[in-house]
Amino acid sequence: MARAAETVAPASDEERVSSTLDELVERSRNLVPVLRERAQRTEELRKLPEETVRDLLDSGVLRCLRPLRYGGYELDYGCQAFIAGELGRGCGSTAWVATLYACHDWLLGMFPPQAQDDVWGASRDALLATSWGLQELDAEPVDGGYRVSGHWRFSSGVDHCEWAQLFVPVKEGDGPPSPLIALIPKDDYRVSDAWFAHGLAGTGSNDVHVENAFVPAHRTLDMRGLKGGPTPGSAVNRGHLYKLPLWTIFSLNLSSPILGIARGVLETFLEQTKGKYSKLFDVNVAEIQSMQLRIAESAAEIDCAELLYRRQYEELNRLSRSGQQISAEFRVRYRRDTSYAALICMRACDRIQAVTGAHGIDHNNPVQRGFRDARAVNAQVAVMFDANAVPFGRVSLGLDTGDPRI
Repeated sequence: MARAAETVAPASDEERVSSTLDELVERSRNLVPVLRERAQRTEELRKLPEETVRDLLDSGVLRCLRPLRYGGYELDYGCQAFIAGELGRGCGSTAWVATLYACHDWLLGMFPPQAQDDVWGASRDALLATSWGLQELDAEPVDGGYRVSGHWRFSSGVDHCEWAQLFVPVKEGDGPPSPLIALIPKDDYRVSDAWFAHGLAGTGSNDVHVENAFVPAHRTLDMRGLKGGPTPGSAVNRGHLYKLPLWTIFSLNLSSPILGIARGVLETFLEQTKGKYSKLFDVNVAEIQSMQLRIAESAAEIDCAELLYRRQYEELNRLSRSGQQISAEFRVRYRRDTSYAALICMRACDRIQAVTGAHGIDHNNPVQRGFRDARAVNAQVAVMFDANAVPFGRVSLGLDTGDPRI
């Protein structure tokens, strides 16, 4: 007797996300050799090479947080940390920019649907920059939207972008300014070459200038509505991803590229050290016990950082999928842990860099580059442990967070 065909249950959302993330992590891993080859040139260019941007687009990794309805994968928030954990092994600047490109798609997914149509309806390869580094601003409400002029700093990867999402606080009436994010096309802004940095030197984090641009109301997003819950974009992008609290969790995007950077530093140091012989001390360097201890401690710190990122990833998405309230205790612990993960990765790189010898201060040495990149990540105020540890301490002592954005 013929057996009845077995019915295969469709994959759950969790199973789909897990399998797709594994695929994107593997694609990122496959890019590491070519990113290593280009890392020095990326620094010299002070921005990503065009071929690197093309490779990132072709691999699909930049679409990890884009809505499904626009050809994205709409994976769980935090997936970008594991992608960066591979890309950073090859080039820290590439990991940084790729992570931000991905999270900018996530942010656009919260904008009104017409704004999303304006961008992705024209091009599925469109890249978006951001900047909160407001220097000068002249903005006012006008019929149908806003008239904006201004100057913003530190817009990573902006040279390759078609759009910019810029912080535009607009004064309306007697109350405090409305903290808007304005979506502005490339034709309405110019980029000035202003990025000269010792770490993350290849991120092209240049300045953006806007002069007398009209921004339709549907291309703005009020940041006061991004504390967790429905957003204008979640009306069409119904997954939990577009209801997450922006300020609480955004720090992950600035912190997590260090995971790949630290891995790359350790891997390169091991490659350089295994066969190294010191003529001065007549010893194989690999036999030096203090060297072995430094390697072990740095490797342990990198592994601990990954576990911290993974805990935030799993718990945040579980809470959000179930519709549970994200408590103040979770919010401040999340900020503490993402900043502490970056801190211990930096310590891992510092410990390795300290014993690389004269070759380790060569500007072209990947260990030295990773050392500088790790310190640049920790220089970000949203990553600094001191700034992010205080709210956790306050809540632990029965006080409020001290930061209304969290």
